[in-house]
Amino acid sequence: MQQALVRAVERQPAPREDLYTGIHKAMRALVCDTLVAAGRMDTADEAEVAQTLGRVRLMIELSRHHLHHENQHVHPAMEARRRGASAAAARGHAEHVQAFERLEALALRVERNRGPARDSAALDLYRDLALYAAEDFRHMHAEETENNAVLWEHCSDEELKGIHQAIVASVGPRQMTDYLVWFARAMTPAECAALLSGMRQAMPSEVFSGVTQLVKSVLGERDWAKVIAALGSRPLAV
Repeated sequence: MQQALVRAVERQPAPREDLYTGIHKAMRALVCDTLVAAGRMDTADEAEVAQTLGRVRLMIELSRHHLHHENQHVHPAMEARRRGASAAAARGHAEHVQAFERLEALALRVERNRGPARDSAALDLYRDLALYAAEDFRHMHAEETENNAVLWEHCSDEELKGIHQAIVASVGPRQMTDYLVWFARAMTPAECAALLSGMRQAMPSEVFSGVTQLVKSVLGERDWAKVIAALGSRPLAV
């Protein structure tokens, strides 16, 4: 039964409230962008090194928060319905925490060294980021299929929406801005329009105006026009 549910999730777009796919799109975009930046970093350009290491640290920070949100809100819901259901994901999270510590140490090596020693540290950082990305993508796929199969079998959409709302409420303003940048870069126009429509209903108009300006600046005119078109009869004030 469980394997059949997993296969059904893999074959079809999410028919239910989905706690994973949206945030995972954003995290995949951030991880991929960080990996490419690390691979092409000019180690003789101090400004570029600082910018790239800042991106690495942002990826680690947002990834840590993402794991925390799942540990605090999603895994308890799974365990309440099926004991042991979140065990594999929890082990993966523990491994990710260890990977973050290695990446932070490598970033510090790049920062503190110059010349050939910096080049060597930069290559080690790039390779470790690649290994982390490979494992993280496998992990996220398992969550989107196996974990969703458990949640969709045992939780109503209202329960899942409650979990999602609790996660959103726990995100600070600065982190929300950082996440929003990567949501915008990773989503389809229809997904971005749906996200903005939901945010418009949940925040004051002046705050929402800042959100739309941020998303528009991230997307550019062409992709922003697609979001506006996807909104249809739900125009946004920008």
